[in-house]
Amino acid sequence: MTVPRWIAVSIALMAGAAAGAATPQPVGQFADHRDIGNPQFPGSSSHDAKTGTYTVTGGGTNMWSAQDDFQFVWKPMSGNVAMQTDLDFTSPKPAPTAGGFLHRKGGVILRQDLDPDSAYVDAIRMSNDQLSLQYREVKGGPTRLIWINTKRLGTVKLEKIGDYAYLSVPGADGKLHRAGGSFRLKITGTYYIGLGVCAHDNSTRETMAFRNVKITALPANAAGRSNDTVLQTIQVANEFEQTVLHRGTSPIAVAGWSPDGKDIVYRTGGALYRAIAWDSDAVAKIAAAPKLAAPTPASQWVYSSAPAGNGMGLWRAHADGSARTRIATQGSAFDPRLSPDGKWLVYLSIEAPARTLGATADVALRRMPVADGVPQPDKTITLSKFRGGAGSLDKAAWSPDSRLIAFVTRD
Repeated sequence: MTVPRWIAVSIALMAGAAAGAATPQPVGQFADHRDIGNPQFPGSSSHDAKTGTYTVTGGGTNMWSAQDDFQFVWKPMSGNVAMQTDLDFTSPKPAPTAGGFLHRKGGVILRQDLDPDSAYVDAIRMSNDQLSLQYREVKGGPTRLIWINTKRLGTVKLEKIGDYAYLSVPGADGKLHRAGGSFRLKITGTYYIGLGVCAHDNSTRETMAFRNVKITALPANAAGRSNDTVLQTIQVANEFEQTVLHRGTSPIAVAGWSPDGKDIVYRTGGALYRAIAWDSDAVAKIAAAPKLAAPTPASQWVYSSAPAGNGMGLWRAHADGSARTRIATQGSAFDPRLSPDGKWLVYLSIEAPARTLGATADVALRRMPVADGVPQPDKTITLSKFRGGAGSLDKAAWSPDSRLIAFVTRD
């Protein structure tokens, strides 16, 4: 029997596709590995069964913005999970002029899919001896980063519990403790969790060693929040990066800022602290408050939150209460804070209609531009999503130069 030519061609094409399909390459406890994105030089992943060490080598330009390039070794999972590892670079530190001198990176990575623009969260050690939580909330969206205040960089633990991600690092006692910076994002169904390395320089590759790698499936009712308080800051000029300044068991209240806006002073646990507001490694206890700025917003308007329908809305009025009007917002809005230069309005928001905020709600910190004294609600952006509420946005939230915003979260 003569096979029609179109059938023969179809069979040949299917056979070629099957032959070219990637065969899974298990590495230790992981199901497979490959380069994500398009690094110039291929990466590799291996496992030493005797020592339990995973060695991951990766190239790539970066893991940032809407595109990631790195080597990834993973296993598929679903539900709540915790993964921890000891980690360190084994390749020589790049030259000061090289792209990876400060920003080569690697650590525990959890991704919704294996596309280079996937939603993800990771716990990353960088070449500048800092740890950070990075995340992309939605596929194709921007990457955000939270710098973590710690000098102990050798071990990280990343947890996904419900819609929250948590990072733990070693404390002074050598045990793992939450580091602050937890945030909310949705990773649903099957996801991929494992180890990754990016060179931050597409002309080379970098290598990290991962030891004592442990992945634990957590129960559906796993405890997430600790209710510890965390002080964070975010820059107006760069809404993609935040810094954790302090984490503790006591409430935190911002006392004020230095006149130049570089230092923030806050109270917690009966003590007073001063910190460089954008340096997670520069916090000191002080005996008395220094001279603090007392900025007055450059505006003829007063902003407040007040009942609106079944929830709370934002309102503005003159100081005498006249010309009171409502400002359109998404969800219920609380605690509006106008920047000293009168150009920005930040506030807390929750999706469901509510008249009270509480202390541990799922909130969003949102920023609205104000142009020539007129709020621009259609240009509002979300800066961060976290567990917080009453007390998260202090009256002294703004630095006097309107460049930084301080806020308090519940870890």
